[in-house]
Amino acid sequence: MESARELRPVQTTVGGRVLPRFSTLRTVVALCLREVTTSNGDTAGGYLWSVVSPVIGIIGLTYIFSAGFRTPPLGENFAVFYATGLLPFTMFRSVCARVEFSIRSSRNLLNFPRVTIFDVLISKFIMALITQAAISVIVLSYILYVFRPDTTFHIMQVLQSFSVAALLGFGIGVMNCAVKTKFPLWEMVWNFVSRPLLLISGVIILVESLPRPYSEWLLWNPLVHITGRMREAFYVDYVGSYTDLRFPLELALISTFIGLAGIRLFARELLDT
Repeated sequence: MESARELRPVQTTVGGRVLPRFSTLRTVVALCLREVTTSNGDTAGGYLWSVVSPVIGIIGLTYIFSAGFRTPPLGENFAVFYATGLLPFTMFRSVCARVEFSIRSSRNLLNFPRVTIFDVLISKFIMALITQAAISVIVLSYILYVFRPDTTFHIMQVLQSFSVAALLGFGIGVMNCAVKTKFPLWEMVWNFVSRPLLLISGVIILVESLPRPYSEWLLWNPLVHITGRMREAFYVDYVGSYTDLRFPLELALISTFIGLAGIRLFARELLDT
């Protein structure tokens, strides 16, 4: 019994106070629950509206585009074609935006000694991931039920597409969070650069349908590879020979490293701005 007491694991301390075990996990869960209860706090439905609102918007756009483009570049149903490009794209955009502004929107919470910047980043990432996953499941289920297209999908490829989109969104979001702290002009530059992303990410226009060298230039856009993998999952005859998820994954790792290093270097400025 005596030897068992001596082998107790060392517990984390803050300011000389011993923190309970799994304090980071508890803090992240508490921040996620707070996000659920405070999202759209003044709006009827609260967090539920965060899911329902995008679902209505995406389904509405699907009907509008379906009326204008009756023959999609792939398959026979434009709703399926549009949703398979738009949903991974919105996963990236939503995660990126939520993580990018996470520190700014949670500055008051960081005054508590148990809440760290890492806790805030992870909680925002998890909530964005869960919300977008729910939106994607509802939209795809609706389209498959209402339009009843003659298609099957490979779930592993679907998960690969969404996972890489989320990781890339996290990496770019963390990097933007750090870089714009030191260089405020970066926020304007990123807004300008990211504005045409919807048009050049393979959501509406397939890369193969563009002439060279424009199609080759678009391959430098990592989102093209993510939407290409999603289309491979839903269209059996479609072979996206250009699709390589290693490229967006490498960018996600590099941008995450740059972002975390920048946050560590500019932590004081980040909390003061």
